[in-house]
Amino acid sequence: MKRLSVFLALALGAASCRGVVLEDRLECPSFLFFEVSNPEHFQPYDKVYTTVCSHPSGGLISSESPSLGSILGKSYYVEVRSTEAVKGYGILGGGKNIEYRGDQWLIPIGCQSDSIYRFSYVANVQPDSFTVPVEFIKEHSKVKLQFVGMESYLGRDGRFPFEIVVRSNTCGIDAQTGLPVRGAFEFRPQETTLGRFEFILPRQADNCLMLELYGKEHIYEHEGFIGSYNLHKILLEMGGITWKEKSLPDVSMELDYRETTVQVKVDNWENEDLDFEM
Repeated sequence: MKRLSVFLALALGAASCRGVVLEDRLECPSFLFFEVSNPEHFQPYDKVYTTVCSHPSGGLISSESPSLGSILGKSYYVEVRSTEAVKGYGILGGGKNIEYRGDQWLIPIGCQSDSIYRFSYVANVQPDSFTVPVEFIKEHSKVKLQFVGMESYLGRDGRFPFEIVVRSNTCGIDAQTGLPVRGAFEFRPQETTLGRFEFILPRQADNCLMLELYGKEHIYEHEGFIGSYNLHKILLEMGGITWKEKSLPDVSMELDYRETTVQVKVDNWENEDLDFEM
């Protein structure tokens, strides 16, 4: 009987230990890594703003800004505990003209967009470690705009006679969902060379993207508002840009003010240049 009692005690003790080990295992961390599918477009020192939350509760787990190189080299990871799934996003770019409010990245009035690349995910947590595959999506479009046919309109000293203003109803992006954020968007692109402007647009929510021309004081004979162009219509009909493309293309535009025509070239798209009658 004595031997049997000792044996039963040992057996119960072993079972109890197994129960403790299994219970503690739930509190053991798992480590989240990222696998980037298109890193060739970026530099290793580029910063990636990452946010990781528990899913579906949304409790914040981590919010950091590692370098892309550390993500690619697997030296950056996020420690995850006591949750069955995670969700989050990463953004490369921003920081110059962007304001952050929760998951929304907003563009203040008077600023153009930054170059923004984004990814988001929902993933189940795996024991020990797990990897989330991500692809950076281009959420902006760079526009190169050249005015031609301005010889008879140039003001004093051959200066470009107009100031241009870009307006729309989209002021940012929701980093988690990728949906455009509605709000006033307005800025004045700066002239780089005579009649040439370069600026960055965010993904648009509707068809209200406009380009307005104003006569410059003491340069053009008619000061104030001159006219406007529906940029959304031009980009849609000329380049096929619907703003719902997975990654937005860049655009080159040549606007002949005298002939009221526009020529558009969409970079990396198989579109021929076409004339658009205003």
